[in-house]
Amino acid sequence: MASNGTEFVFASGGKGTVAGDVLLVPLLSKPQPPLELVTRVDKLCDDAVSELLSVRALREEVGLLMHTTRGGACRRILVVTLGDSQKINANEVRRAAAAAARWIIAERLSSATLWIDGLTTSGVEQAVAEWATGMALAGFKFAEYKKEDEKAPAKVRVDVRAGEAGHVDRVMGEARTALVLADAVNYARRLAHQPANVINPATLAAEARALAKGRKLTCTVLAAAQLAKLGMNGLLAVGQGARHPSCLIQLDYRGARGARTRTVLVGKAITFDTGGYSIKPSAGLEELKFDKAGGAVVLGVLRAAADLKLKCNVTGVVAAAENAISEKAYRPGDIIRMMSGKTVEVVNTDAEGRLILADALWYAQQKLAPTALVDVATLTGGVGAALGKGAAGLMSNDDNLAADLGEAGRRTHERLWRLPLWDDYRELLKSNEADIKNVAGKREALAIVGGMFLKEFIKDGTPWAHLDIAAVATDDNGKGPAGKGATGFGVRLLVEFLQRHGA
Repeated sequence: MASNGTEFVFASGGKGTVAGDVLLVPLLSKPQPPLELVTRVDKLCDDAVSELLSVRALREEVGLLMHTTRGGACRRILVVTLGDSQKINANEVRRAAAAAARWIIAERLSSATLWIDGLTTSGVEQAVAEWATGMALAGFKFAEYKKEDEKAPAKVRVDVRAGEAGHVDRVMGEARTALVLADAVNYARRLAHQPANVINPATLAAEARALAKGRKLTCTVLAAAQLAKLGMNGLLAVGQGARHPSCLIQLDYRGARGARTRTVLVGKAITFDTGGYSIKPSAGLEELKFDKAGGAVVLGVLRAAADLKLKCNVTGVVAAAENAISEKAYRPGDIIRMMSGKTVEVVNTDAEGRLILADALWYAQQKLAPTALVDVATLTGGVGAALGKGAAGLMSNDDNLAADLGEAGRRTHERLWRLPLWDDYRELLKSNEADIKNVAGKREALAIVGGMFLKEFIKDGTPWAHLDIAAVATDDNGKGPAGKGATGFGVRLLVEFLQRHGA
């Protein structure tokens, strides 16, 4: 089987002649780069950059590339535009880096030198780390089941150079940390891409056990019999029509043993979603393997927490099931008594994610005593209708938690937009035959109704937030640093949240 793309490895560049197949020169295009800055890099490439700029001025569009082979000792020069200094931000740096990474892969190069002075003077915090992130995300390609492409580079070494002595050493630690985090994002993306004949609840549990091995993570898996004893009938019902029964996966990380805080992250992992008897249309059905993206994000965050040795306590809980159709499958009209004791009338079997999350959220509160509880799920198509691809939906019962998550989203460009959970919406969940029903039965406030349903299973006093990532878990236009396919949205956001507020 083929590997998952190209790995970019960053190292401190030496002195003297530039090594590598290409010299990467990121520059702001507005205002035009100052002469002093260009003169510095010209020393590495026999004035090739100034000659290139004299022929063709930099345009404002982020990620545009200008290439020359007239670099003296440097075999090739690639000038990468960072755009307008008034508009530059971390995400634009990542986009520019992704463009450079894709060019390197297309040219089948195995090494590069990155001149960082244009990044460190851009005004973006930790710009070199953001560049490393962009290259790593762009390097990912899900190709495990394709014939190996021997011409594509498996690894590219990037030597970092700067005009100021000692400047490289100051940024290399940040860059290496960024690459560890990007690896966790790409891990979540790989899991999301795995087809349903490979990843089911049992094999996802095996993946979690493998993740824990060799890391300071403790993995616990609750099988169907244990779920039944706990009364987790929502999670069991969704998976009862499938060959592989539901399970609950728990990963624990203790990085702040003296602290009393514990963040619990709950992920939805529907390994494939047919919609059940409320069957989905056939168009695009193959993409329903991505309905496990929330669970993949939670596993990615736990991997990052362990690998980065974060000073926090965090537990990941992944509710895993396959929503299949068979003579054993649950039906519209069924009434389920959930772990909390509340009864739910099933109006639509395609609203299954909220059923498995409700039990998982109650389990987390009963067993884990969270000081903050956050669930991540591809829950509703309605969130895309409301927000498009610009942001994930955020719903919360706690203003401070919502604000902290929103700030983490702003800093990572994994943006969140808060939607209301007003009592007025509770009317849409009223059932004539059970405590509540799982959908409103009308096309009204779809994303909010999903959040309102989950709120029914949150105890008073538990700070909780729901992230509906259905619209942003995948990207079909390829304009972001991650390109097309699974994005891993939520991994960097939640790691940022844990770093700032987890201890």
